[in-house]
Amino acid sequence: MTFEEAEKDLMGRMGVVKKDDLSGVLACLEKLGSPQDKIKAVHVTGTNGKGSVCAVFEAALRCAGLKTALFISPHLVRLTERIQTGGSEISRSIFAALFKEVRTAGPELGFFEILTCMAFLHFERSKIDIAVIEVGIGGRFDTTNVINKPELCVITSVGYDHKKYLGGTLASVAFQKAGIIKPGVPCVAPVLCPEAMGPVLKEAESKSSPLHFFAPEFEIRSYDWENGSMTLSGKKTGELYSFGIIGASQSSNATLVHEGMEILHGLGWPVNRAHTAAGFKRVRFPGRFQTLKSGAKFGRALFVLDGAHNPEAARDFARTWEVSPFAARGAAFVVGVLNDKDYTAILKIISPLASKVIFTRPGSARAADPCALADIFSAMRPNASIEVQEDIEAALLSASKAGTAAVLGSFYLAGAALRIIGEEN
Repeated sequence: MTFEEAEKDLMGRMGVVKKDDLSGVLACLEKLGSPQDKIKAVHVTGTNGKGSVCAVFEAALRCAGLKTALFISPHLVRLTERIQTGGSEISRSIFAALFKEVRTAGPELGFFEILTCMAFLHFERSKIDIAVIEVGIGGRFDTTNVINKPELCVITSVGYDHKKYLGGTLASVAFQKAGIIKPGVPCVAPVLCPEAMGPVLKEAESKSSPLHFFAPEFEIRSYDWENGSMTLSGKKTGELYSFGIIGASQSSNATLVHEGMEILHGLGWPVNRAHTAAGFKRVRFPGRFQTLKSGAKFGRALFVLDGAHNPEAARDFARTWEVSPFAARGAAFVVGVLNDKDYTAILKIISPLASKVIFTRPGSARAADPCALADIFSAMRPNASIEVQEDIEAALLSASKAGTAAVLGSFYLAGAALRIIGEEN
């Protein structure tokens, strides 16, 4: 089987989403030798920030000399981004071979279930020291929750998203996120609101899990906008850290990794604060307030790519945008959202920032109608310059005329922009 054949088959299974039963995944993994039971892992969930936290954890653990693995979603440009070892994506040939093997063992499984089984099998065969595993949706019934005893569990945030699967209250979302907590395994989380904190505390108590809540221990001291990094300072020590991802919420994410690494050190892992600092500096994670200079085709405009796909992420983008030099440049916004997201709330958050908006359609069957989005935004900001371009490249070309442009609303859109601009570069 070729990679192209595997990719086509796999993408055809994207509509299969199961969030109430793990029996099929467990049966498949048992046929494959239960690889998930043979690896050490840090398991990470959260409404937002889990991808960044996973990336920083992996970078810090690799700086400690450990052989690492990383499983993340979604991918931006290449499907192989989702499964990594030692900081490198899985090869297309190994991907295809693993897909065929897992597909045979679990012919009824869906897109994410197959990918998760492939990742566990690849990590076990690669003899990694520790994997960092990102939850897909929720936690309790997420495919990744077949991990019986991780080294550490992490909850990065609790907010509204995926209401179809997780419920419409913060308590119901928190209940699903808390499902990754395992008996006796330490868990770290930010300080949550009372409605979200209750279910997490209850789950940890029932599992006798040491639970630690942390307020941000770092503050943002300065930004390097062109290179996409920040300088953080410890609130207690004043120590400075270079951090390779820009974003208002990254101070909380950095705290979770910093404290999580301390817990791993206490469990006997050969990691220390120097490794954490080195990971902060090394990490890069595209699609999170990523600055990208375009080539001649796009007028050498500067693009800011952000996957802000729910209200919490949109608020984080807005806070970062408002303190950036881009806010004063009369930038154009390229916006595309999926129809199962709270796009009205997202548009309301960004409406004060955007006087020129080009609405487009992300490359997904779930994409919201850009004309409908334009109508909603027009009612919010009647004097804005609004345009609709169904084609993403056409939307980027139009936005580039402003010299600076923000691309946000969906990781599908951010990924497409990264591919289109990257290919031109």
